[in-house]
Amino acid sequence: MTTKIELPEIPDLAPEPPPRGPRVWLRENLFSTPASGVLSILVILVALAAYRGVLAFVFAPDRRWEAVTYNARLLMIQAYPNEQMTRIWLSVAIVVVLLAASFAVYRIGGQTTPRKVGIGLMSLGSFIIVGGIVGPWGIALSPFGVQSMRGFLGWVIAGFVLVIAGHLLRTIPGEKAKDPSIPVLGVVLVAIFVVLTALWTVLLPQPAYDDAGVQIQTMEPIAMTTRLPWTLIAVLGIVTYFVMWFLRDRIPVAPARKTLMGLWVASFPIIVLVVLRDPDLDYGRVLTWYLPVALGFIVIGGLIVNFVAGGRGEIGRAIGGVLLILALASFAIPMEFLVRFLLLSLAMFALAAPTFGGKGAGRIAFLSMWAGWAGLLTFFLALLTAPSTVEVSGSSFLGGLLLTIVLSVVAISLSLPLGIILALARTSKMPIFRLMATTYIEIVRGVPLITWLIVAFIMLPVALPPGVEIGGVARAMGAMTFFSAAYLAENVRGGLQAIPKGQYEAAEAMGLTVSQTTVFIVLPQALRAVIPALVGQVIALFKDTSLVTIVGLFDFLHIARLVIPAQTQPFNFLGVLREPLLFAAVVYWMFTFTFSRISQRMEKKLGVGER
Repeated sequence: MTTKIELPEIPDLAPEPPPRGPRVWLRENLFSTPASGVLSILVILVALAAYRGVLAFVFAPDRRWEAVTYNARLLMIQAYPNEQMTRIWLSVAIVVVLLAASFAVYRIGGQTTPRKVGIGLMSLGSFIIVGGIVGPWGIALSPFGVQSMRGFLGWVIAGFVLVIAGHLLRTIPGEKAKDPSIPVLGVVLVAIFVVLTALWTVLLPQPAYDDAGVQIQTMEPIAMTTRLPWTLIAVLGIVTYFVMWFLRDRIPVAPARKTLMGLWVASFPIIVLVVLRDPDLDYGRVLTWYLPVALGFIVIGGLIVNFVAGGRGEIGRAIGGVLLILALASFAIPMEFLVRFLLLSLAMFALAAPTFGGKGAGRIAFLSMWAGWAGLLTFFLALLTAPSTVEVSGSSFLGGLLLTIVLSVVAISLSLPLGIILALARTSKMPIFRLMATTYIEIVRGVPLITWLIVAFIMLPVALPPGVEIGGVARAMGAMTFFSAAYLAENVRGGLQAIPKGQYEAAEAMGLTVSQTTVFIVLPQALRAVIPALVGQVIALFKDTSLVTIVGLFDFLHIARLVIPAQTQPFNFLGVLREPLLFAAVVYWMFTFTFSRISQRMEKKLGVGER
């Protein structure tokens, strides 16, 4: 007789995690060997010395930070009139509302874990504590109203509060610390609340004169004309987000996203040409010239596009080529810019019609696109040619950081499609297009941007037809656009070369034309592959906008480098250069760091380098 022995079930347990903690992390990452330990200590000492040097510079009593705070408006918008400042705030409100709506509709944000938030708070607190320990608190910190021991204790106490709060979040019992339960936008909301609180409570250094007429520095709150608009805009953005968050599951997603995308595209020209510029339209000329020309092009151009799209083959392409030649020739003879651009647009639509014209509903959509484009182009050209009611001392109402943003947005938006066209032309099998694109790219890339800016400002006015004038800002936009397009073309060409030959063969087997293969198969993959290079060019172009200071435009860096250090009235900031330049460097870094984070998010979402 055999006895059956039942063994107890042993549950499958995960292996115990190795011991962790600060000591283990330090031993593995900084002091794994005697040599690495010595190098780590040397690097830490150098970093502490650099940190102390930065604090000594920022908090030194002879720093003239009032030159920045007093000229904040000059740095942001230069000479925009005080009586029309509402237009500036309206422009900012439009951008904030669109951002908030986009965050809600596109579900941007997600959730993070208490552990990550706690680590972030502990890192920030440790950074502040180290600043309190190594900081030069033996000097009088007059710009910020603290002195020696008081400053030291303030930094250390604030740092310890953050470290303790972070430690409590990081060490939540169980798996809750690793469970994504904290909304990222909730953290952003807390940050917005902190910033708004600082707007209403923080005192900033401002210049003044004492009774003896000596220039001194005083601590004053931020002006109500700044605090109140920013508060209202922040509240408007928060309300917009929650309204769209409530509606996003109750409205169709695809139409909502398309509408938002259209509003984003239309917002920039509306803000620049309508809100900020405030054009004085001549409605008589609009009715007698712009409207009839637009309607004529819409009707006649629609008939031509419809004829070309009707399967005309080589005849259709020949018509498109003739229209393109006429459009390019129109720029060499005196003619209204409206006719030139409408003729060029008609040529582009005629060339694209055989491929994208379609049949039935597709044909109607293509013709509607032509009519809408012709109407929008006429509308914006009418706005652009109308005189502005914004009266400024210089030649343009754009200046400061506002000019930097407008230049970069226009150059980036226009150079990307132009760069794609140049890349396709350079890789084309047609020798004439390949030769033209190669010549353009090599010539433009072989000359520095500053040279092209000087050419645009000195030589271009000589080459223009009589009676045709282009403003300085528009010339800078054109030079930067054509320069950046040459670099973007090479980036895109690298992506095109990375597409396997099998993709082309598969598209040909499906019966796709060359144009359809390029637009629907090749370009999406090529652009996805070169996202890091494209974003790098965007960042470089944003920083290169500072070169317009050479040609006399009052951009952000020009004001920080030349205007503020030359001020003598009503306060004397003569020779104050380091403070404005450091402030400018921080602002440039904030923008470029944001671009890089957006790039990383796009790469992660599209799986660049992973699949």
